[in-house]
Formats: sequence, C-alpha cells, structure tokens
Amino acid sequence: MPQHLRNWLLAYKRKTVSLDVLQEVCMPMAYAEFRALLLALMEQKILVPIKASGADHGGLARKYTLHRGPLLAPVARKIEQEATADGISGEIDLSWYRQHPYSDWQRARSAIRQLSLYLQEHPSAQPLTSLQQRSYDIFGDEKLLLQSAGLLQHLGIQQERLGIAPEADPLMFATRPLDGQASVYHHLVVENKAPWMALLPHLAATPFTTLILGYGWKICSGLGQLPLQCGLPEAKHIVWYFGDLDWEGIRIFTTLQDRSTLEVRLAAPFYSAFWQHSASKGKESQQSAPEILPLFLHQLPEEIAKLIPSLLEAGSYYPQEALTPAELLTCAKETIHGTGKF
Repeated sequence: MPQHLRNWLLAYKRKTVSLDVLQEVCMPMAYAEFRALLLALMEQKILVPIKASGADHGGLARKYTLHRGPLLAPVARKIEQEATADGISGEIDLSWYRQHPYSDWQRARSAIRQLSLYLQEHPSAQPLTSLQQRSYDIFGDEKLLLQSAGLLQHLGIQQERLGIAPEADPLMFATRPLDGQASVYHHLVVENKAPWMALLPHLAATPFTTLILGYGWKICSGLGQLPLQCGLPEAKHIVWYFGDLDWEGIRIFTTLQDRSTLEVRLAAPFYSAFWQHSASKGKESQQSAPEILPLFLHQLPEEIAKLIPSLLEAGSYYPQEALTPAELLTCAKETIHGTGKF
C-alpha cells in the first residue's frame, strides 16, 4: 500500500468512504492498479464493501466501511516497543496512541516520558496545587498541560493522581482597606493565577493592601481604576509588579510604567529568588526588545541584573511557578522594606 494512502486512511475521520474519494486520493494511479489495491485492502478487512451502494464497471463497490485496526497493528507494536525502551510507567495507558497515527505518539513521547518519571518518583498523590504549578513540576513548563489539551485523558491519568486541585477563576472585586488613614497604600500585581492563588491565603501577613491578578496584558488596561475600586481615590498608591522573567513579562512591566497614572515598581525579591532554581527553555521565539531592558534591570540588584541579558539571549526564562509557596510569601514580605521587616 502506498504510504500516502496509509496516512490518509489513518487520518480520515469518517467510518465510511466512497470509491470516488479513494480514486481521487490514489490519482494518477491506473485503474487496473487501483482495482488490485482495493481488492487487497478488502482481503485485509481494511475496507468492507457496502453492497447496497452498487458497483462500478470493474465490480468495485461504490462505498466502503473503513476499519483501521489492521492498519494500526504495526503502529501499536512499534509504540509498545518504544514505550518499553523508555520504561514507561504501568500507570500510563497507551491505548489511545495505539489507535491513532504514529505521529501523535511521536509528538507526545517526550512529555509522556517526563510524566512517567514523575509518577515513578511520586507513587502516591502529592499535596494539592494548581494545574500550572504541577505542569511546571513535571515538565518544567507551566503551560504544557494547558496547551496539550487531552494529554492526561489520553493516558488515563486523573488530575487527582497528580495532586491537581480544581480551580475556579479568581473573583475580581473592589475592596476597601480596613485602615483609611495610611499615608501610602501598596499593591502587588501577580501576573499568573497559580502564584496568585498561593499568596491569597497569606495576604494579611504581607504589607500589601491588595493582591491583584494581572492576567498578562489585561492589567495594562485596568490598573488605572485601582484607587477608585479601593475606595481611596485621593490616596497615594504604589503598585509592585511580579511577572514571568521573559521578554513578555518585561514588556508588560515597562508598559505599565510608561502608561499608568500610578507609580509602578518592580517587586525585586521575587526576581532574585528565581536564581535559586534552574531556568526553563522554550522562549526562543519571543521577540526581543533590548531597548527596554535597561528600564527593567535598573529596578534589580546589580548582581541579579547582570545575569539576565545572557538568560534571555539563550531563549531561557523563569516562570512565576518556579517559586514555591513559601518562597512567594517570603518575597512578598520583603518587597517593600527588605528582609526582616515583617
């Protein structure tokens, strides 16, 4: 069977296929060769003629039921061999991949190896955390489980097994501080939901009046309403920003500084804490903006600032999820006045 026809049959979504469509896929194959090919596919039970559809001048049925099982048998064997070589955990069910094109397995294989290793190293469910945090723990990429829709389902792995807590989107609401007599009010913007959720229970232990979920670029359009939403439109407000350490996060911060009517500063302790961890890869395609980098680096300790250009040039980055909940809380306490003030 021609490889292009095999690939087409595996990718074809319907249960029945017409003779005309098959002829079109096999063009410019001569009719005699095409007829011999279809007879072979019928003998292998890949195509089962639907008698009620009629026949052409060569006796070929006008329509067929498609059975992919015989096509997938070699793929299933190959996947089984490679999974064995990779030492894939017995908790992982590869049935879905054995029933789909080999290319699906190839795309997912690296992630499956990483997931398998995590399951083997953590034989029981871990303490509950967010989807993004667990994705970072397993793959070193906080977005992989969000972007690889269906991966866990395809592998028969429940989120509960990985200690992933169900989360609703954080509620956005205006809040009035308890003390309306302060000379200045400090607010912490956290770009991503996972670290926001980790800090939320400990807000009272930090020096911040509010903990704001930035949601990427959305913060740039809504921050100006903060004094009014806090019920303190005449007070002085200082906003501290903490985002991913990549070009996108740097752009968001410098845009906030440039456009906001409020004073915006960088929450430097969070960025210093990143260097206790290994950087992640995967931001090579982000567009660099060296002209804005000095504005960002100026807000950081010199020993940290000098490390960042080479990190970005290598396409590496630090997601917020790299920091543990304990590290997040420590950094939040140290942001305004430094270590040991709270």
